[in-house]
Amino acid sequence: MIKTLQKVGIEGTYLNIIKAIYDKPTANIVLNGEKLKPFPLRSGTRQGCPLSPLLFNIVLEVLATAIREEKEIKGIQIGKEEVKLSLFADDMILYIESPTDATRNLLELMNEFGKVAGYKINAQKSLAFLFTNDEKSEREIKETLPFTITTKRIKYLQINLPKEPKDLYAENYKTLMKEIKDDTNSWRDIPCSWIGRINTMKMTILPKAMYTFSAIPIKLPLAFFTELE
Repeated sequence: MIKTLQKVGIEGTYLNIIKAIYDKPTANIVLNGEKLKPFPLRSGTRQGCPLSPLLFNIVLEVLATAIREEKEIKGIQIGKEEVKLSLFADDMILYIESPTDATRNLLELMNEFGKVAGYKINAQKSLAFLFTNDEKSEREIKETLPFTITTKRIKYLQINLPKEPKDLYAENYKTLMKEIKDDTNSWRDIPCSWIGRINTMKMTILPKAMYTFSAIPIKLPLAFFTELE
């Protein structure tokens, strides 16, 4: 981690502070109000520390950069730019044009990164979404990839991504409407003031709706808003 921070230009006082925080760090477990014997933290970042997400992102960017620079891994072309991946914390989605050709290089990069950083990709929890109608190619890809294969949809950051763009509404907005109905129905028998209901709406339903609207900015039918009212 320290070498990565130096590589991206973090030095001086800031680097010394981070070194001090991670110089032989220890942690304690509090059980029934009693603090147990401290134990050393040999990998990872401190849980709950506001600095941890940024440090994690900086270290994971090493893997992301290696994937972007690997010529054998072909991404998808959007305009003049080749896009190979998207990252949000530890959720990574890869856009691979030829999985059968790129898989070996991709797995090697991940394994090498895991040896250095102590961070490993869980193949059992990883999904591969095949965007092809060629049965032969699909069969070859399934034999090559060590990941679970899905052919209809994949979920990324709580958004369902189907094969056809026309299905985005059914896969996401209809699900959102059902969640809103279930939430509001569960509140009917709860003794709560109007102010309490408004605050509950702001804290639970509104964030879900706003996130879906911003993540999938598609044209919605009038019936959706009528039902929402």
